[in-house]
Amino acid sequence: MLVRFVLIAAALLVAGCGRAPEQQVGAGEAPPLDSPAPESEPSRGFTPANDAARAATGDVTVAMSLSLPDAGDQNASAQETLTLRGANGLLIAAAVTSAVSPATMVEGQTLRALMALPVEEPQTLVYRVSSQTKPENGQGLCAAADPAFVVIWEPSGPGEAVLKVMGLTGGAPGAAGARACPMLEYRRP
Repeated sequence: MLVRFVLIAAALLVAGCGRAPEQQVGAGEAPPLDSPAPESEPSRGFTPANDAARAATGDVTVAMSLSLPDAGDQNASAQETLTLRGANGLLIAAAVTSAVSPATMVEGQTLRALMALPVEEPQTLVYRVSSQTKPENGQGLCAAADPAFVVIWEPSGPGEAVLKVMGLTGGAPGAAGARACPMLEYRRP
C-alpha cells in the first residue's frame, strides 16, 4: 500500500513538472521601456570651432540615448538615438543607421575630404534624422534645407575633444542623390 502511494505521488510530481506555469491574463505582456527623458540624458557641450558651426547652431549639446525595444517584439533591437541641441534653438533627433568608411563618396568627394578627417580614422557614424525643430530664423544644419542624414565624427583615441557634424540631403553617404551640407566643427570648452 505504501509503495502504491509513493508511485502515485511520483507520477503526479512528474506530470506537474512537465506543465508550464499558469500565467495571469496579460502577465506575458511586458510594458514597453522608454528611453530616458531629455533632462536625464547624459550630454556633452561643445563650442563652435568654425564659422559654419557658429552660424548653424552656436554652442551645441550632444546627447545619446538608448531606446530599448518592446519585450514582446523578439526581432527588434535597441536603438541608439542622437539629440543635437543648438544654442539658437535648433533641435535634431536622429537614429543611428550605420558606420561608414571615410572613403565613402558624396558628390564626388570622400567623407574624409569633406570633413577633414585624419587618414588613420576607420569610420564615421551615420544617423537618419527623425525630427528637426529649426530656430526662428529657419536655418539649420543645411541652411534652409532639411537634412535626411547626419554624419558624426569624434576622435576614437585620447586627446583633443573635437566633434565634426555634417548634414546630408537627398540620401545617405554613398547614395547617388546625397548632397553634403557645410561641415560643422566643435571643440569641448
